[in-house]
Amino acid sequence: MAADGTPEPAIRRCGAAIARLRTLRGWSRAKLIAQLYNQIDPSDPVYDRISVAWLARLEQGRIVKLTRALLDALCRALECTPHEQAALLLLADRNVLGCAGCAPTAAAHVLAYAAARLHNQAHTTITELIGSRSPDALGDRELLEIVAASLQELLKQRRDSI
Repeated sequence: MAADGTPEPAIRRCGAAIARLRTLRGWSRAKLIAQLYNQIDPSDPVYDRISVAWLARLEQGRIVKLTRALLDALCRALECTPHEQAALLLLADRNVLGCAGCAPTAAAHVLAYAAARLHNQAHTTITELIGSRSPDALGDRELLEIVAASLQELLKQRRDSI
């Protein structure tokens, strides 16, 4: 929540993306809530707060708290692809390399470092390879090839500077 009590922009973006995914699947809010109940332990305190009205508030950017565990459960309930899940986590300002209640692994540290370097130093290459296409329109293999090509370019720049 922002200092003035309004929802963070990240939650508004994430809520809008959840609404878009739900709509693309042709699901009602009630269906998504039913799916979500199957992903949450009934003894979890959040279980009783989940409702169609709660989902409407989230989708409209009015909810102010969305935990990582609940976002993970929403991704499972929505049957998100890895690409969709990464996008939702990014929109919600969550670490795509983590999980609820997990300490970061050594592999997550290495990948976060590489991702930061790619973002900061190969941004132009990645942007050129994507072109005018939406990342949502790219397949898994193409996304990985863009990252691989960008990493190769970053390695080449590093070798040339030594």
